[in-house]
Amino acid sequence: MKLRNAKSQTADLFAAANASTALVPLPATPQPAGSPRSRQLWYAVVFPELIEAKHSATVLQPLCMHAQQFTSFVSIELPNALLLEIKGSVKLFGSLKALHADIDACWRRLALPARSATAPSTLAALWLARGGHPRAGHPVVIEDLGTLPGHLAELPIACTAWDIARLQTLRAMGVTRMGELLRLPRAGLARRLGTATVQDLDIALARQAAPRRAFVPRERFRARCDFETEIENAAYLEKALEPLIARCAQFLRERQAGVQALRLKLRHRAGPATCVHLGLASITSERRRLTDVLAQKLARLELEAPVRGMELISGVLQPLSAGSLDAFSGLAGTGAGCGRDSVPQLVERLRARLGEDAVYGVVSIPEHRPEAAWRRVHELPLTSVRCVGEKMADRGAGDDMPRPVWLLDAPLPLASGLVLEQGPERIESGWWDGRGVARDYYVARQIRGARQSHGAKLWVFQERHSKRWYLHGMFA
Repeated sequence: MKLRNAKSQTADLFAAANASTALVPLPATPQPAGSPRSRQLWYAVVFPELIEAKHSATVLQPLCMHAQQFTSFVSIELPNALLLEIKGSVKLFGSLKALHADIDACWRRLALPARSATAPSTLAALWLARGGHPRAGHPVVIEDLGTLPGHLAELPIACTAWDIARLQTLRAMGVTRMGELLRLPRAGLARRLGTATVQDLDIALARQAAPRRAFVPRERFRARCDFETEIENAAYLEKALEPLIARCAQFLRERQAGVQALRLKLRHRAGPATCVHLGLASITSERRRLTDVLAQKLARLELEAPVRGMELISGVLQPLSAGSLDAFSGLAGTGAGCGRDSVPQLVERLRARLGEDAVYGVVSIPEHRPEAAWRRVHELPLTSVRCVGEKMADRGAGDDMPRPVWLLDAPLPLASGLVLEQGPERIESGWWDGRGVARDYYVARQIRGARQSHGAKLWVFQERHSKRWYLHGMFA
C-alpha cells in the first residue's frame, strides 16, 4: 500500500506537499560534474519602468554594458529584464550575497528601480524577480537546488508572464499559486495547456537546460577632446587630431581588429557639428594610414566656424586578415609591407582629394556583349581592375582575336580609311532582353597618308543587318 502511495505521488508533475511548506522534489538523478544543473547560477533583474517602453531592447543594451563588469555572460529578456550567469564570478567577489549586492548597487547608482533574484535556473530567477518579495530587506538569493521548489511555490502564476488565455484557464481551474500548479498531473497539464507549459516548469526547476543567447556589444572606438581655445585653421586640426588617432590605433591593436571607415565630428560654438566621413580602401589598424587619410581630408576642408572640440568615431570593427609581415617592413621604402600598402594608400589619397565617388573599381561580368561585360563598383576590390585586364590579356593570348582594355562609352560610326588586320569575331547575343546585337568584330589599323603601319590600332565591328561600320575600342 505504501509503495502505491509513493508511486502515486511521483506520478504528479513535481511531487509536492502543500503550498505553505516546501515542496518535496522528485528523487534527483545523479548529475555529472560540470552539468548545467551543477554549474549554473543565474541573477535576474527586472526594471518595472520599462514595461511600456517602445524601444526596450535599445534601452537594455547600455545596461548590458554595465552588467558585463560582473560577468561575461549577459542575456536580454524582453521587454524589461536581464539575466546574468554569475557562477564563475562568485569566488572573485567573495560570496554570492556580496556579488548580488554589488550588482544591485549598480542599478541604484544609475537611479533605476529594479527587482532582482538569484536562483539555479534562468526561469526561476526571472520568476522570483518578478513575483518574489524580499524578506526583511534582503533580496531572494537561492543557491541550493533542493530549496528551489519551496520558494517557487509561494509565487503567483502571473510571474510567469504567460499569455492571458493560459493564465485565465489556470484561474478558472482554481490555480493562483505556483505551488498549486506544481501539484497538477503532468499529462493532464500538458494536454490542457500544451507541452510548452510543462517545459517551462522543467526549466524553472533546473531539470532541463535552457540555452540563451549572450549579448555581444558592437564595439567601436569613440573618443573626444575639447580645445582650450577655438581653432579657426584646418591645418591646426591635424596636429590636434594626432592623440586621438594614436588612441584609436592602440584600441584596434589590442583587439587585433581593423576598420574601413572613420567619422570625425567637429563641434562649433553655435550650429550643428561638421561631420567628415572617411572611407578606407581596405581594413587596417595602422596609425600611419589613418593619419594619412585624415590629413588629406582636412587639407581640403573649409571651416564654416571655429572649432571648439572634436570627436573621432570608428566604423564597425572587423577582423584583420592573417598574413606574415616582412621583418624590415617598418623601414621606409623597403620590405614587403611597403609594396603591399602602396595600392590601398594610393586609392585612399585619390578618394580624399577627388571625392568618394570619383574613384571606383571595375569587375567583370560573364557576358558576350563587350559593353555589358563589366560594371563599376564603389566598394573598390583592389584586385578587380587587374583581374579584368588579366582576363582580357589571357583571352588574347589564347585566341586569334585580342580584346582592347579601352572601350568607348558608345560605339561611334566610322567612315572608310581602315585596313583590317584580324577578324572577324562574330558576337550575336542579347536577344532575350531586347538589346540584342549581331556584329562582326575586326582589329583594324587607321590609315595615315601613305604609311599604314603607323596608324592607330582600333577595334571595330560591322553591324550585320545594316552593314555599317563602328568604332568600339582602342588598343594601347
